[in-house]
Amino acid sequence: MRLAPRLVELCFQTAGLWEIGAQHHMGLPRSIDRVSVWRAPDGNGGPFFAIVTAGFGENSFDVEVVDASGNRYVSLSGYRMIELPDSVDAEPIEALEAVMA
Repeated sequence: MRLAPRLVELCFQTAGLWEIGAQHHMGLPRSIDRVSVWRAPDGNGGPFFAIVTAGFGENSFDVEVVDASGNRYVSLSGYRMIELPDSVDAEPIEALEAVMA
């Protein structure tokens, strides 16, 4: 379990929330250019933070998971999603946009 799959899932979920808030649609994982594991969690349970950088030109994301001290655990480069056909309800998006502002 060196990879810490829950931290990769944190990357997926955080990028997905950004996508909903900024683009108003949901997506599922399509591809990842690179996954890097910098260290394994030591069992203290966090807290962990996912930092998402959107690459608008390629519709991709780079995501890093760090702890409160800034230690890097996992990073995803070139994460892309495939858009789901169903629309997202406007009311929850408004609340998400308020948090993102």
